[in-house]
Amino acid sequence: FPLHWGNNSLYKIRNDVNFNYEMIHSNNSSKDEDCWYSNETCSTNTRDKYPCQEIYFKKNTDIPLRLAEVRRTPFSSNRVITNFTIISIGKPDDKYFDSISPDWYVNCRDADLGVSYNPTLIRLNVGESAKVQVWLSAPPHEINGNDTVNIQWRTSQCTNCFTWTPKQLSFNSKNFQERQTLTITRLHMSEQSIFNPILEGGGFAFIEGATYSLSIR
Repeated sequence: FPLHWGNNSLYKIRNDVNFNYEMIHSNNSSKDEDCWYSNETCSTNTRDKYPCQEIYFKKNTDIPLRLAEVRRTPFSSNRVITNFTIISIGKPDDKYFDSISPDWYVNCRDADLGVSYNPTLIRLNVGESAKVQVWLSAPPHEINGNDTVNIQWRTSQCTNCFTWTPKQLSFNSKNFQERQTLTITRLHMSEQSIFNPILEGGGFAFIEGATYSLSIR
């Protein structure tokens, strides 16, 4: 999902208001409105007391008109009224979804996807080996019934200075946070080398592998 949506991989789009209290139907509603209010009251900064939540509907319908609730922060408590604007009732018009590519889950980059290492920087002399833990920062997408992502590596600067096992690691939506071990051995001395992941499957092919490289000195 886009970065400004926050660091989540799942969102639910729902058509309900979340109430934190038992709601009671008012017997004193106006002739044009029905009112439901919470069974508990809350105080504001001015020490006025109101039902913690209230919602108003057009009379004898399920069309909401406004929501009133007391919102608390560490430094204040205020009654906030939200007036609703009804755009449409019933199934949302398809025009609101026409701009979304039908194969978005295949062709769109998920900014949460990434590869994590521990450690992220390794120092090796010739003949020495190091174990690196590898895992994913978010679960891979399921594409055509398959949620497996395979990771291989290629080195920069010196292509024959290292060997590593296994040659490939595989993750899916169930084990993406389980750390797997990559063992790297230096065969020849070189300047700093970069291990760049080659990512395949699960939507990972769209992320820039160089962003999730491993540095060896």
